[in-house]
Amino acid sequence: MSTKPHILVVFGSTRQGRRGDVVVDWLKDRLATRTDATFEFVDLREIPLSFFDSPASPARGPVAPEAEQWAEQVDLADGFIFVTPEYNHSYPAVLKNALDHLYMQWVHKPGAIVSYGGLSAGYRAAEQLRLVLVELKMVPIREQVGLSLVPGIVPNVTTRSDEPGGAFLDRSFNGMMTELLWWANALTPARERDREQQG
Repeated sequence: MSTKPHILVVFGSTRQGRRGDVVVDWLKDRLATRTDATFEFVDLREIPLSFFDSPASPARGPVAPEAEQWAEQVDLADGFIFVTPEYNHSYPAVLKNALDHLYMQWVHKPGAIVSYGGLSAGYRAAEQLRLVLVELKMVPIREQVGLSLVPGIVPNVTTRSDEPGGAFLDRSFNGMMTELLWWANALTPARERDREQQG
């Protein structure tokens, strides 16, 4: 059994013609070089969830039948990277819906954010998302990656590592991963102790 943390990367856009594919490809390339964790990518386009309408919160009731497979994926993860665009100063409804369908599967796990957008690089969406992660008893990681998809704006995903924008992006990514994996490694044994005590 692997002792490496398992990180679920959740792509939170289902928009037609979405521009975030370039961000996910960039992230996949970066994560492929790491040997200190395992990574699984989930595209919310492939998770058929209706809008959450259960009579009871998943914190108090069962997971909706259509969310059972999603619950299993989230439950197996030791931490998360949420890839989100910014729509109207916030993150997409489809990502909020995926979060709302579950509760216990998120609890006491760290969540990092890679945001993207225009001039703001999605930072306002990330701030909104952090509020929800706290309510789910997650540990939002302070360090994040923000990517502008406006040509010529630093740090753009096309910026090379030997350019100032690329160096900034490297520092952001490495800082985010250091914190995410620190928390993943710290919280996993704590959750295991909780499960043992609860029987």
